[in-house]
Amino acid sequence: MPFPADIREEALVRSGRYCCVCHQAAGRDVNVHHIVQEADGGPNTLENAIVLCSRCHGEAGHYNPRHPLGTKYSPSELRRHRDEWWAYRANGYAPEHKPADFQEPLGSGRGVPVHRREVGVLWSHRADIAVAKETVEFEARRLAEDRTEDQSGVRWMELFARSDGTFLVYVESNHRCDWGDSFLDGAPPDHDPLRLDDLHERYPSLATAAGLQRVRRL
Repeated sequence: MPFPADIREEALVRSGRYCCVCHQAAGRDVNVHHIVQEADGGPNTLENAIVLCSRCHGEAGHYNPRHPLGTKYSPSELRRHRDEWWAYRANGYAPEHKPADFQEPLGSGRGVPVHRREVGVLWSHRADIAVAKETVEFEARRLAEDRTEDQSGVRWMELFARSDGTFLVYVESNHRCDWGDSFLDGAPPDHDPLRLDDLHERYPSLATAAGLQRVRRL
């Protein structure tokens, strides 16, 4: 017997039609699943409901104990997935309520600020260097900044964390007041993605300022 219309609607609204396990937008391709199956005495209540996409629904609902390939979803695991996702949505996608190990996809618009920076040759007093700059827009969380100075000039750096676990470093340089340029390290296609090890090797002061530590195994 399916869930009553009001229970089904409440589960869909709380989940935003996102799958509570894989967190992908499911839209019409969504199922309100019994955590404990009706055949096993599961009630048609909100406490026993979880919203799943068709792929996760198939994995949660079809498991042959006589031929046990993989690991079956337990009711407690499904409830934990559901409760974490519902809490995340109910609290306005606040980072402290984000489900464990979940990375917001780029473009989701949920709690990831948008930054704009100019890259290229920003200004020049030299006749042989033409100003050529463009504006780059990206989604990331700003973690730290740093400033260094030597005989070649002054350099400012900003560290950003992206939703996919990589980093961006915005570097702006003043070359002895002759000209200034900037670039965004970690931004394709000009630069490869920056991982934590890359950050420690190329920008150790920024990594330290952001409190990002790594464990090296020898």
